[in-house]
Amino acid sequence: MDRDRIAVDYWDNAYAGGMYADVGPDAFVDRILAVAAPGTSGVEIGCGNGRNLIPLTRAGLDLVGVDPSRTALDQLATRAPQLTLVHGTQEDLPPGRRYDLVIGIQVHQHGTRTDARALLRGSLARVAPGGLFALRTASADTEAVEAHELLDAGADGGRTFRYLAGFKAGLTVHYYGRRELEALLRDFEPVLPLRAEHTERRDPPPGVWAHWETIVRRPV
Repeated sequence: MDRDRIAVDYWDNAYAGGMYADVGPDAFVDRILAVAAPGTSGVEIGCGNGRNLIPLTRAGLDLVGVDPSRTALDQLATRAPQLTLVHGTQEDLPPGRRYDLVIGIQVHQHGTRTDARALLRGSLARVAPGGLFALRTASADTEAVEAHELLDAGADGGRTFRYLAGFKAGLTVHYYGRRELEALLRDFEPVLPLRAEHTERRDPPPGVWAHWETIVRRPV
């Protein structure tokens, strides 16, 4: 099976079914706006249908949105036709282009450990000297309550699941450990130090979502 095709089909179907249609922006948006000055240019990796991209640009950031889901981008283009959007992944951005701000909100956990870490490293490589990388991603403290297969559990605290049931059925998700993320971000300077956030699930079955949040700067 083509894992990437399965994932794109999943997100196309999810957005067609109304995912994030009535959901406000993530609270992480405010933390980004607290450190990124109006006019800052950048890119949101995995922008979806604009839940976070629209409020970020309305606040004055000059952002490009990238997403592999054509359904999501079509919805976003209808809501905000003035935005520049790229259908694909960060690999489809101009070769060698770096940005003053790179944003990834709940996107860098998708795929196997190798996939997720490659995506994260690729995003870090897109940050210009002196630029910011804003990351919110899945934490290994998350309670995996749906049926799943554990693919790996690293000494660095990270672990990877393939979901067998629930709304993520068929998806592979990597959950980062603190030591794992600290190692991946070690060449960057903290602006918002790595912090853990735990929230109760709003959808059944009950459990706790756990995420890491941080904003780091590439040294000049």
